[in-house]
Amino acid sequence: MFVLKVRALRAAPLALAYWLGVAGSDRRNNGCARILMLHSVARRDARLFERVVRYVKRSFDIVPLHSIAADAAAGDVRFRRQLAITFDDGLRNNVDTAYPILQAHGATATFFVCPELIDQGRWLWNHEARQRLWRLPPEARQELASELGCDAEVESIIHWMKTLPLYARTQAEARIRAATAGFVPRPAERHQFDLAGWDELRRLDPGVVTIGSHTLTHPILPTLIEAEAGREIAESRRILEARLQRPVETFAYPNGNISAPVLDCVRKTYRAAVSTDKGQVAPGADPHMLPRINVPGSVLKLAVALHRDHFTVTPTSTSGSQVASCGNTVIRAMHSTIMKKNGNEASAT
Repeated sequence: MFVLKVRALRAAPLALAYWLGVAGSDRRNNGCARILMLHSVARRDARLFERVVRYVKRSFDIVPLHSIAADAAAGDVRFRRQLAITFDDGLRNNVDTAYPILQAHGATATFFVCPELIDQGRWLWNHEARQRLWRLPPEARQELASELGCDAEVESIIHWMKTLPLYARTQAEARIRAATAGFVPRPAERHQFDLAGWDELRRLDPGVVTIGSHTLTHPILPTLIEAEAGREIAESRRILEARLQRPVETFAYPNGNISAPVLDCVRKTYRAAVSTDKGQVAPGADPHMLPRINVPGSVLKLAVALHRDHFTVTPTSTSGSQVASCGNTVIRAMHSTIMKKNGNEASAT
């Protein structure tokens, strides 16, 4: 802990210099684009989000996601400080809290939403399961975990559920509901996890917010049979376009999990897709595997993250490997069938 604090203190002057714009010009102009990844923006986070928007607007050129995807697909376009903002899950607080800030600062963003959950008035399954589990006393949670056959820590249970086939996961959800039959969401929980409704999404200015798909119900796509995954991917676009009367051309993989059949289906259905892989977007990057940068809890930390030498993924070869580069460093990254997300997003999706 002491070593981490010392490192943080040493990094503070550089972070401040990045934030002020007096350092890092070569990194901001390195020919790569950035895509920010956010989820909930609760009222308590409004001031932080406004600082984020002010900073990135001052230091980068905020553009729609489809613009970065098109330039990446072109292959020979060198990016010039482009940055896109994305929100996963389609939460109501994105509309109530983040949207007015985007409007006020002339910034654009993409909201990735789950239409079937909107119709059903439900939370994302993992949001509901997590909040129910937190309400259980430790002894009751231990008993439930023993019955389910997993560790009793809340995040361990959620992680375990993400590995299950759909039928087994819904059975685990039902058992959690039965163990928490008296659960009623508190106002703060509803503010954090309620999804935006159709009328709220229709009122969004398409010049400010574009809508993308996050599947129908936010499943872990590689755990589904191919027909189920195909329906989640393609039907979500059809419903969104029909209900909102606007094009839906981009996709975000729930939890960042991808398999070869899932990727093939997404390529056939959407012009571009974002992952949860951490990195910058290099010219020629696969437009259906665009990496993103998770927004941390401070603008100075974000300034460092946006200038960090993330490796950047370029097109997939026929052998299944990808070439990843950062500055003068080139590495080859082999991707497994299911590419696991990093822990930055674990509490949010």
